[in-house]
Amino acid sequence: MQLVLFWIVTGLVAFGWALSVQMRIMVALVLRRALAAQDPALQDRRLANPLVVRAAADAEDEDRSVRHLRESYPAALRHLRRARWYSLVLPVCLLLTLGFGRFGMGVM
Repeated sequence: MQLVLFWIVTGLVAFGWALSVQMRIMVALVLRRALAAQDPALQDRRLANPLVVRAAADAEDEDRSVRHLRESYPAALRHLRRARWYSLVLPVCLLLTLGFGRFGMGVM
């Protein structure tokens, strides 16, 4: 029973991590496309990526494109912030789960 419970928890944590990484990629892609639709000069990904990162940050920014993203897409930016947080926390949880399974429960 412990073995089954361990692998269920490990699988859920790993799935959550993969989902958060996918969410980061998809939301950033949508926001980059929104910037490109607003300003054709931002078709290049290398120009749009820093603007999306700055829009997701909580610091004040005077750039017109950053303000546009914050005013037009606040929900998408909240999702991006949440996905970033989960993609940083869940790998640590996965390592802790694997360590606990190995050393605490002895199932590995």
